[in-house]
Amino acid sequence: MLQLQNLELEILRVKKVIKRLQEQAQTLLREKEEIEGKRQTLRERIEEVKEKIKEHLRGIEECKQRVKRAEENLPLVKKAEEYKALLREKAKGEDCIIKLKDNLRKLEEELKSLENSQKDRGLIKKLEEIQEELSDLEYSQSKAYKKLEELEKSFEIMKENTEQKVWQEYLRLKERYGLPVMISVDTFGTCGNCGTKLPSALYSRLVGGEVIPCPSCGRLIYYEEA
Repeated sequence: MLQLQNLELEILRVKKVIKRLQEQAQTLLREKEEIEGKRQTLRERIEEVKEKIKEHLRGIEECKQRVKRAEENLPLVKKAEEYKALLREKAKGEDCIIKLKDNLRKLEEELKSLENSQKDRGLIKKLEEIQEELSDLEYSQSKAYKKLEELEKSFEIMKENTEQKVWQEYLRLKERYGLPVMISVDTFGTCGNCGTKLPSALYSRLVGGEVIPCPSCGRLIYYEEA
C-alpha cells in the first residue's frame, strides 16, 4: 500500500510541475503577444505617417503650382479686381505651403521617433529571451509528460499486481482521508500527520513492524528507521 501511495504522490507531484510549467508558458506567451502587438501597432503607424508625408508632399507641390499660375497670370490681367483676386490666390497658395511644410516637419520628426522605437534593441532582446524561455519550458514539459506517462504505466502495473483486498482498502482510506493514507511516526513517537503523541505501547508495536491506524487522525502509521 505504501508503494501505491508513494507512486501516486509522485504522479501528483509531476502533474503539479506540468501545470506550473504551462502557467509559466502562458504568462510568457501573453507577454510576447503584448510586445508583438505593440510592434505591429508601431509598424502600422509608421506606414500611416509615411502615407501622410506623401500626401503633404503632393499638397505642397499642388500649392506651388497655384502660386506659379497666379504669378504667371498677374502680368496678363488688366482689371484691378482680377489682379487682387490673383494676389489672394497667390497668398492662399503660399499660406498653404507654409502650413503643409510645418505639418510635414512634425510628421518627419514623428517618423524618425517611430523608426527609432522600432529598432529598440531592448524590445528585440526581450522577445529573443522570451522565445528562449519558451523553448526551455517546452523541453521541460516534454520531459515531464514522458515521466508522467512512465509513472502512470508503473502505477497501473502495480495496481494489477496488488491484492484486491489491499487495493480496496487503499481506495477506502484515500476517499476518507485523502493522500497520504499512510504516514510514518517521527523519532519522538508522534504521528507525522496530526502530531499526536502515541502511547509507549503503541509506539513499541510500530517499532516492531506493525502498521496501525493513528488513534487521532485515523491514517495508517508506521515506523521508518532514519
